[in-house]
Amino acid sequence: MSPLDEQFIYDVVRLRREGMTKRAIARALHISRNTVKQVIQRHQETREAEHSALPRACSQRPRPSKLDFFRTQIDELLEKYPDITAQRVFEILREKGFDGGYTGVKVLVRTIRPKKPPEPSLQTPPRVPGEMGECDWSPYDVTFTHAPPRTLQAFGYTLRYSTRKFYAFFESNGLHPLMDGHLHAFERFGGAARQCTYDSQKPVVLRWEGQQPIFNPRFIDFATFYEFVAVAVRHAPNRKPRVERAFWELVLSFFRGRSFRDLADLKAQLVQWMDTIADLRPLKRMRQRTRLELFAEEQPLLRPLPRHPYDTARVLYRLCDIEGFIAWEGNWYSLPYEYVTEIIPVRVTENELFVYRADLTCIARHPLFPRGAQQYSILPGHRPRQAERGADLDQLRVAFGQIDEKAAAFLTALEKAQPRSAGYHARQVLALREMWGSEDLVAALEHATAYGALEHRAVERILLARGTPRRLEQYVARNTALKLDPESAAGARDLAEYDTLPVPGTVPDAPKGATLPCPSDETSETPALKTNSGGGSGNTSSASG
Repeated sequence: MSPLDEQFIYDVVRLRREGMTKRAIARALHISRNTVKQVIQRHQETREAEHSALPRACSQRPRPSKLDFFRTQIDELLEKYPDITAQRVFEILREKGFDGGYTGVKVLVRTIRPKKPPEPSLQTPPRVPGEMGECDWSPYDVTFTHAPPRTLQAFGYTLRYSTRKFYAFFESNGLHPLMDGHLHAFERFGGAARQCTYDSQKPVVLRWEGQQPIFNPRFIDFATFYEFVAVAVRHAPNRKPRVERAFWELVLSFFRGRSFRDLADLKAQLVQWMDTIADLRPLKRMRQRTRLELFAEEQPLLRPLPRHPYDTARVLYRLCDIEGFIAWEGNWYSLPYEYVTEIIPVRVTENELFVYRADLTCIARHPLFPRGAQQYSILPGHRPRQAERGADLDQLRVAFGQIDEKAAAFLTALEKAQPRSAGYHARQVLALREMWGSEDLVAALEHATAYGALEHRAVERILLARGTPRRLEQYVARNTALKLDPESAAGARDLAEYDTLPVPGTVPDAPKGATLPCPSDETSETPALKTNSGGGSGNTSSASG
């Protein structure tokens, strides 16, 4: 009977109080006598029952369950392992012969397990204008309509007081993209927060000594230049809740319902979204004030920016291959042919690649291709006619003569033995200098000349059997020793000593073939290329074999 039939119940009770029989009431209201009986009985029970806000206990006797036999074991498991899951209890009972289902076990565990005491909410970090910023990374797989899909790293920087956010996309989340992201955020905000919170990302924290973070010296130099303090936290995402929440907002408000043509379109739409949506979004906890309104109070308290930005370029050394290219992140950049097989300094910014010679004169400037694009950047004048064949014999004779007299003798014998393919074999032999030192190469060429093994494969087999492969990193130890003892630095040296006697620093007006320093990776500096000024300590160098 529906609880809304109040008028119907009233008619049954009234007629019964007037003395009508149940049969007569049923005939008058056109219902059955059993319905009349139920209404009258329920009415009497309601009038005689005691008032209580608690539900009445079920008087029905509980039915037997398959779990009754295992109840003692379940109680013991919950007492010994308070956080054990119902699934694990079900698995243990199945091993002991229980043939029931998981639902019954789950309901019983929820019934008898003691409930956890309520936990207080986490305390919100204090809001002080200009005091604290938060920084983090988050990866995203982005699909483009006119470009291959790519995995990009989203850089996030959030001001704690106004919660104004900045985002940028990079191909990696290393030290140099981290500094570039800060530069763009500081430029957008017109200043930097006095402190910034980071997790244990390697570009910021190299390692932990107990509870003390050991910061990356290059990043500390960057923070010193902008006069903010880096605060490192470990396993504590609630210490930087604003930026953690910012990535959730980026997914729901920016990525949802949008398509991107390519990376340039993605970045353009991101800037438009920050200008028109993210910055203008009202905050409920701040009485519907927008982030820009709160930022107007915070901006005067930010650290003022220096007159010029910090130089975040990457400085490294690369070997110009026999074809006249240097390789960087899956792309190739051309150089004039006179620098073939030379180890030269390279400076990589966010958008360009610069190549220098020994006296720090820029010899090539290339636009930077996307990472792994497998493209060639060829500047005018770097690829003369018939360049696809490589260097001609006149150039090869000069190169072999600069190595050693024995190398020149090998080339002479090679021209006599194989006049038509001598240039090809000679170019392949020079390419071996990428892995083998000059002394090993000269010894192999002398052995090949003596036994008439006049082809590059034979020379390579001799090197594999007798030589020791070298890498650019082998210059690091020598370079470090010369830093500690500058008086031991020598001047310009012959090309044949490239692999053994690198010289730190640069020599003005150094002749061609002067030895250059070869720094290691992002933890070392290049004294000759400290291009940062006004507080920067110099650029990080890296090398690869």
